[in-house]
Amino acid sequence: MQANVDSYEQSAALLKGLMAKLMSSYNEVRSQAETELNNEWRDVQPQTLLSSLAFVVHRDYQAQARAFAAVLLRRISFQDVRTGDNKEDERSVWSVVSPAVHQTVKSVLLGALKDETERGVSHKLCDTIAEIANNEVDDEWPELLPALYTCAQDGNALLRESAYRVFSSCPYLLADQNADAVTGAFNGAFQDSDAAVRLAALQAAVAYILAAPEKKRSALAPMMAPMLGVLEPLLHNGDESGLTDALAALIEPAEEAPKLFRAVLGSLVTFATAIGKKDKLEATTRQTAMELLVTLAEAAPGMCRKHGQFCSEIVPVCLQMMSSVEDEEEWYNVETLDEADNDESHVFGEQTLDRLANALGGKQLLPVAFNYIPQMMASSEWQQRHAALMAISSIGEGCYKIMRNELGKILQMVVPFLADPHARVRYAACNCIGQMSTDFAPKLQADHHELVLTSLIPVMDQASVPRVQTHAAAAMVNFAEEATKQVLEPYLDTMFERLLSMLNGSRRYVQEQAITTIATIADNAQAKFNKYYGTIMPMLLNVLAQATDREHRLLRGKAMECATFIALAVGRDVFAPDIPRVIELLTQTQQAVTEADDPQASYLQASWARLCRLMGADFAPLLPVVMPPLLTAAKQQPDFAVLEADEDAEANYAAEDGWEFANIGGQQIGIRTTLLEEKCEAVELISTYARDLGAGFVNYAGETLETLVPLFRFYFHEGVRAAAAAAVPHVLASVRAAGDEAAARQAWGQICDRYTSVLGSEEDDTFTLQLFSSFAEALTAVGANSMTEAQLEALAAACITQMTKYHQRMHERAAARAAEELDEDDEEQLAEEELLEGLAVDEVAKALHAAFATHGTAFAPAFRGVLPVAHKYLQEQDPAARQWAICVFDDLVEFTGPASATYAGEFLQPIAQALRDATSADLRQAAAYGVGVMAQYGGDAYSDFVARVALPVLVETIQDGEARSEDNVFATENAISAIAKILRFQGAGVPDAATVLRVWFAALPITHDADEAAAVYEYLVQVLNEQPDALVAAGDSAALQHLVKAVVAGLAAFELAPELTQALVDVMQKTLQTLDDSGRAALWSGIPPAHQQALQAKGLL
Repeated sequence: MQANVDSYEQSAALLKGLMAKLMSSYNEVRSQAETELNNEWRDVQPQTLLSSLAFVVHRDYQAQARAFAAVLLRRISFQDVRTGDNKEDERSVWSVVSPAVHQTVKSVLLGALKDETERGVSHKLCDTIAEIANNEVDDEWPELLPALYTCAQDGNALLRESAYRVFSSCPYLLADQNADAVTGAFNGAFQDSDAAVRLAALQAAVAYILAAPEKKRSALAPMMAPMLGVLEPLLHNGDESGLTDALAALIEPAEEAPKLFRAVLGSLVTFATAIGKKDKLEATTRQTAMELLVTLAEAAPGMCRKHGQFCSEIVPVCLQMMSSVEDEEEWYNVETLDEADNDESHVFGEQTLDRLANALGGKQLLPVAFNYIPQMMASSEWQQRHAALMAISSIGEGCYKIMRNELGKILQMVVPFLADPHARVRYAACNCIGQMSTDFAPKLQADHHELVLTSLIPVMDQASVPRVQTHAAAAMVNFAEEATKQVLEPYLDTMFERLLSMLNGSRRYVQEQAITTIATIADNAQAKFNKYYGTIMPMLLNVLAQATDREHRLLRGKAMECATFIALAVGRDVFAPDIPRVIELLTQTQQAVTEADDPQASYLQASWARLCRLMGADFAPLLPVVMPPLLTAAKQQPDFAVLEADEDAEANYAAEDGWEFANIGGQQIGIRTTLLEEKCEAVELISTYARDLGAGFVNYAGETLETLVPLFRFYFHEGVRAAAAAAVPHVLASVRAAGDEAAARQAWGQICDRYTSVLGSEEDDTFTLQLFSSFAEALTAVGANSMTEAQLEALAAACITQMTKYHQRMHERAAARAAEELDEDDEEQLAEEELLEGLAVDEVAKALHAAFATHGTAFAPAFRGVLPVAHKYLQEQDPAARQWAICVFDDLVEFTGPASATYAGEFLQPIAQALRDATSADLRQAAAYGVGVMAQYGGDAYSDFVARVALPVLVETIQDGEARSEDNVFATENAISAIAKILRFQGAGVPDAATVLRVWFAALPITHDADEAAAVYEYLVQVLNEQPDALVAAGDSAALQHLVKAVVAGLAAFELAPELTQALVDVMQKTLQTLDDSGRAALWSGIPPAHQQALQAKGLL
């Protein structure tokens, strides 16, 4: 053993020289040392490297060397090295070295843990021990837990802290231990004489709670009071850093297990708000305390609402923070407008108030807020007035239901401050008007436009305070986005005059905002903007041509955005003379964009997309310019960074560059989110081109599909996955539209397999419904008989998997409700789950429908496997579950016809019951539709059921006094349609068909359900042609008038097929010809004016 130790000592000495170079301040020296470490140590002698690093960690006399050796040991141990010729042969260094080295390193590390005296080194050593423990398989470090228990009870405070520091990263070590013993140990540690031990124990307890199964967490609630007991001494002793860390540690359990805080909520609110009020504390400390409370409000709003003082204690703290804004000269003189610094207390206060309002709602928060806001508005201190206005801005969305009823009064309070003596207050008033224009649209625009616009437009003249002038124009964007043309039209000249003045101003950010506002107003005004086109378009083209320096990149981006919005507004005829020049300028810009952070790039791509909408197929020749950068962006892989806990992430990975970090396992894991947003935008734009160009996109279809389909599993960004799913059907449709059916089918073969693979295993319900919807669209685009038998089986299996999962969850929710263990928050969460799963179930049904529609009876063998699941749904009390099962059976009948009778036995009685279900109009609608499908497609096997069982119920339905109510109208119209189909296709079996026909005729018109209108009106025309006296006997003026009204209502409500439309017009004219002029006039006067206008607009009169 001594020989080995000596060997490590010798190699460690060599390694220390290399470590010194790795810590050099010179990049070149560090780079050369990194190469030597990898090539001459890690790849050649990994066993010696790890053992020597462990030796340095334990034996070196320099604390810096021990700390750096611990970091290197952790980092290198789990780097991948290639052990063969293929990339697949890569393994971690730790897995390459021998078990003997594992044992040596682990033994040395535990010895080092016991002997270490420096806290900084001990922390890094704990992180290394935890990393190795987390990567060991089958608990191959049996000595660790006993060693940690010993440390936790040692008289040395640093050892006690170290034990809990490791437990915080490896909570699984405690999972199988006696829960009472673990809880007792934690409770003792929370009262330790050393503050660092108490804090480490708190962080370890949080990890232990989060690692516990959800069903067992409630048993840990008694730990919460002792855990919170750690906080007060930290505050009392002035340990702000420790207090902030402790509060931050509690945020994740507040989000993941908020009900554990129920018993301690009162004391926590009092303590945290007291911290929030202490101006002498660091902003980070105060904000972390408030973040903990608002996280609880978002995670368990019901629990927080029941705490009577929750809002009344927190809202004043938010308002206090918001009043801390300072009147800095820099605010007035900035040359560029950057986003507000979220770390500033007044900004944090605004965001917190906004989140509270959205979490708790207006009933709780609004009375408290308006207990302070009026007096703040009346204050002589501008900061108070500013905070009051920003508070109204912040709470509008969350308090919408109550504030909308008092909107006029609130605006009367706000609008005068657009003329406040202090510029910062005028700015806040503009902000308030802009936010309210979004939150209370379109009511604000419709009811209060005169008050708002006559006060806001003059502020756009305040060139002496450019930031206020600019913010007024920004508020106008919010107002105009939701206003009607009629509202804005009287003000267009006035607004345009001021915007032109701003555009000619000297501040670049003023010009940029003017251009954005002009674009929004043009988008609203549409053709009304024609009169300004000749003035503004040359100015925009001049900006694009002349403002080519780096400082004007954002201005150019906004100019191209505005120009293309105006182009869409005025139309191609007006824009046509400028199309070549705009294309030339955009092309030049695209060639000039070479830097990743160039803001022109996103504006450019969106501008191309708007041109595509305008030019249609004529845009296709520009795809070679547009598509390459889009495909490059869509193929980007995410950027990651892994840093030590104490490294300064902001130094090399700035938040302004899109980097976001999270602390995981003692390390900072970062991802560059801006790159992901760029990727998402690129995929969305590709989808736009494929949709708008159709066949013109075909040359890029292959590469696009190769790029998009793998993104179904791109788990780093939900938006990318959703955009890819939405795009694929459009791309496949473009191939089909180009006439290359073989290419579409060939591409679809592999894509279909990817769809079914993901659908069968997807756990995200939101993406599940998106992907099922995408699949149905894609399959419809490719067309008939495009799936193999195996693929049909895979689709059915995916549907069965998802529907079985949803069925199980349905029963879990029912059991939870039956046990009466749910509070308000639980019920809200269950309602959200039900809504989302209901949408997903609908999309599963659409995918099955698409498979039947494209494959008919060929899908029936695979579909058999779905039937047992459908039967389960059919037996549920939940109407939505039964509705899904009936819809699935409807498709089976529609697309397999009489062959479906084999499976009908378990469905007919439930469908008959559903026709009478008083709890769900949607269920009655699905059942009525199903009866119509059976009548039309099912043949003789269904004749007795539809004519003798279902028909009497349908007749009762359409004669019910509430048949035409808003809730019932779709069910009623489906019943009317079903009767038409029974009479048309199964009429021979209908008793007293003539009476049924007259009842059916009396129930017309169809005015809501476009899907059923054609079937009903086709049958009406057929009856009138074949049995004219059956509906309108000679001299029956009431029947005559009813016929005309029914026909007119249908023609007014729907865009029917041309042949059917003409047939109905002929019926109407033929009927009117039987009357004299006075009769026709009297009949026509009974037609609603809206129906008359609709027919005139369609050219049918």
